[in-house]
Amino acid sequence: MKTAGIISEYNPFHNGHAYQIEQIRQNTDAENIVVVMSGNFVQRGTPAFTDKYLRTRIAIECGADFVFELPALYATASSELFALGGVSLLNSLGFIDYICFGSECGDISILNNIANIFTVKSNEPDCTIYKLDAAISKYIKSGMSYPAARSKALLSCDYSQISPSQITDTISQPNNILAIEYLKALKYINSNIQPYTIKRCDNGYNNHDFNISTQNKENKYISASAIRNAFLHKSTPFDLLKPFFPSPAINILQDNNSRINISIDEISPMLYYKIRSILSNNTASETDSLNKSAILLTKYLDVSKEISYRILNNLSQFETFTQFAHIIKTKQYTYSRICRALIHILLNIYTDDILIQFPIKRNTILNPNQITPYARLLGMRKEKSYLLKSVIKQNNPPALITKVANAYKVIDKSAVDNKNFNAAFAKKLFDKDIFAADLYHQIQQKASLSKPSIPDEYRAGVVIL
Repeated sequence: MKTAGIISEYNPFHNGHAYQIEQIRQNTDAENIVVVMSGNFVQRGTPAFTDKYLRTRIAIECGADFVFELPALYATASSELFALGGVSLLNSLGFIDYICFGSECGDISILNNIANIFTVKSNEPDCTIYKLDAAISKYIKSGMSYPAARSKALLSCDYSQISPSQITDTISQPNNILAIEYLKALKYINSNIQPYTIKRCDNGYNNHDFNISTQNKENKYISASAIRNAFLHKSTPFDLLKPFFPSPAINILQDNNSRINISIDEISPMLYYKIRSILSNNTASETDSLNKSAILLTKYLDVSKEISYRILNNLSQFETFTQFAHIIKTKQYTYSRICRALIHILLNIYTDDILIQFPIKRNTILNPNQITPYARLLGMRKEKSYLLKSVIKQNNPPALITKVANAYKVIDKSAVDNKNFNAAFAKKLFDKDIFAADLYHQIQQKASLSKPSIPDEYRAGVVIL
């Protein structure tokens, strides 16, 4: 009996996600679908469209068998760290045969060849990979963002297994880039999970404009961004959105409309207070205080020295999260990068929270327990619960968390059973998940106003269908 894994955000779940699950079952003969899903904050550096429990329920209603939470540290990170966290968590479960992901090219060999360029080491000093590293460094120093520098560097080198045109076509597409990161992650943890890619089935999934995306009346696929943006122009555009959702998904969203459409700007006061408090805690002269505050900010994940000074020097212009992020962004630092940096400041996510060193050196083999030491279960199909026993019975299993109140006990037991298990790291990582969930809960409660109370982390429980 085969099991396939998916790493997702489902922000929100739509027809494209349902198609992916359908294709996985047909083409891999997988009887079980395991999803690793971002929690209440996502990779774009924003709160999720709706809470993780509602998204879990939708995922299971629409074909998933299990949903595990991707820790906030990885869910809000760059594509490399996001992929590494998700792949590591799937691998730690011990019963995943395939990892399946979408890509624009749909060719696993091309994607794998590019992944090898970044992960395989050669003993020849003049080989292409050394030229690649030098080129990336040069372009970054010239002011390019890392993604742009990497893309240009790839095109500046010659490879025997892949043509320049294939590289150009592949690395210009966002899902191809993430697919390459999944393949790199599999190599870094020496995983036996087999990768399988599904070619994206529509032409408009990257269009963020809802009106343009829906001009073709026969098209049933639009991007999650277009769906979220539809709510910016109409408070409840469910009638317009129905063609683009599986019926269980749209019905659940309609029945819980007080829990959806959470805006990033709801966290503006929290973010301003957090940054302002960092600046206010320094009692030195104005210049020294600014420098010390900048140093403190650079300790947060994705906050460079340049970003920290831009944050502090422009703080007087702060109005909303989105407005401030647009002020801070530059040609080198994209809007998404700035949003991730700001979210990390808010959620107390530091660079030192990561146990592995970046950039990861070629031919490195990482210990998955140093990446995702626990597996937090969010939901499952009741008839598939027997599969959880295989997680516990394997060698060096992750701490399997099904109840928040028992999380520390489960983590401590894992440390007793496995001497290489880092309980302190696991607890720190889990605490950040709870902190992020509590902040989101406060935002969601405020947005729902007089609507029924939304359960918090200690009352929500595992979604079982």
